[in-house]
Amino acid sequence: MVKQTLIMLSLLIPALHASAQDKVSVQLRWTHQFQFAGYYMAKEKGFYQEADLDVQLIPGGPHALKPIDDVIKGNVDFAVTGSGAVIERIEGKPVVAVSAIMQVSPIVWITLKSSGIRSPHDMAGRDVLIMPPPGSAELLTMLEREGISQKLINIHPTSFDIEDLINGKTDAYDGYISNEPYYLQQQGIPYNLINPRDYGVNFYGDVLITSDSYIKKNPDRVVRFRDATLRGWQYALDNLEESVQLIHRLYASHKTLDHLRFEAKAIRELVMPDLVQVGHMNPGRWQFIAESYHNLNMTTAEPDLDGFLFQAPADIDYWLAIRVGIVAAALLLIAAVVAYKFRKLSLQLAERNQQLSELSRLDQLTQIKNRRGFIERSEPVLNWAKRKHIPCSFLMLDIDHFKDINDCYGHLSGDQALIRFAETLRRNRRKHDLVARIGGEEFAMLLLDAGPKEAEVIAERILDDVRQLVIHSSHADADFCISASIGIAPVIGELEDFWHEADLALYQAKAEGRDRIVVANQESIFSSTSVSSTAHPSE
Repeated sequence: MVKQTLIMLSLLIPALHASAQDKVSVQLRWTHQFQFAGYYMAKEKGFYQEADLDVQLIPGGPHALKPIDDVIKGNVDFAVTGSGAVIERIEGKPVVAVSAIMQVSPIVWITLKSSGIRSPHDMAGRDVLIMPPPGSAELLTMLEREGISQKLINIHPTSFDIEDLINGKTDAYDGYISNEPYYLQQQGIPYNLINPRDYGVNFYGDVLITSDSYIKKNPDRVVRFRDATLRGWQYALDNLEESVQLIHRLYASHKTLDHLRFEAKAIRELVMPDLVQVGHMNPGRWQFIAESYHNLNMTTAEPDLDGFLFQAPADIDYWLAIRVGIVAAALLLIAAVVAYKFRKLSLQLAERNQQLSELSRLDQLTQIKNRRGFIERSEPVLNWAKRKHIPCSFLMLDIDHFKDINDCYGHLSGDQALIRFAETLRRNRRKHDLVARIGGEEFAMLLLDAGPKEAEVIAERILDDVRQLVIHSSHADADFCISASIGIAPVIGELEDFWHEADLALYQAKAEGRDRIVVANQESIFSSTSVSSTAHPSE
């Protein structure tokens, strides 16, 4: 009898433990694929079970385009969405960011090479697809930052079908850098990627969110779910092939193993686990993202992030609470200091706002001016030079075969090439010269008190220094070198006039074999100063 009772108890205890597990539902951003590998591995490796969680992963798709609303309404406990969630928060919705899985957003516009669309500036009058906001906020922010009105572009709701791009039904398709390029490569279709990151828009991707009310009711459950999920992500990124095989077998049999491997490699570069702790969120970066949305009229709400970032509840220390109470009472005796502190805080806020304003004019990757900062700074400098009758020259610079660098050595190595190239330009600039990254791999320099001859000397020095650069790729475990092409135009007429001429000279330098300098014909500049043109990044 005792033996039978022990057997029954041994069967009953696991059942009681299983029934005690907290149920959690998660709305994924899209259908099952490697994009959500961390959640799958946390479930299949037992990390959720160890945290006493019974997790339901709900696939997304065109039917689930408003995960934030689903979380707020209580239809699901957690959801995966983009950086646009911060817009919802500052506009009053009680959404909370728990973790940012991707340090870089995967959302890009994809165009066919045959279309000639290589930058946002080529999109005027073209048909483009986009998810409803805030799903593609990165793309809209890129347009605003480049000074391109949405009214100039024929924007349509996304069809979620890359075949519309291939068949010519649209000119630009909004997709993931980790997904749709695989289809095009398999069919041998040349394509371009218009990546917001190349234009100074570097936001988080696949942000795990929940609601204020859910956190208030279940603070410990949120912590357990977050920690188990991040543990699953770390495992998936450390064991790519095992994760690919498991996801193909249990979740995404509709995708080939090669497609999942392609996606896994791209996702790992976006999560950046070798550089940043998985799931890390920087409050300053979130503030900058919110400020960017506000400054670019993506929202009229003030960018107040109070309560947006999840804070794990701390254990209560009662002795500490008593000591804090005593200190608080003592602080009442020095209330006069408060006025001084407020004044000091106001000055600090004013200084911080100034710093944020400066940041919006800097390229985040290379830390030199971006297109906006360059144009704003150029106007007073050019006006001063005209008044003083000081000759100036304008340089357009472009890293040769940059797409090949990204394809062969990975985007992180491409970023290193951009950083090293920008450092070379800074070393060769003089005190009053302006240097900027104006988009992608394209840079500009405005040289004060320099005619074409002096500009050629500076340009030759830049090319010599660039040829000496040796960049190591940890992705390919190899070193590589780069070269650049330069177009020079004397500053005659308006900014758009000599910019256009320098751009044409740059095109000529590339056509003649790259790694060289071409000086624009001054006669053509004189004849075109009454015509305005827009410069486009070169390949």
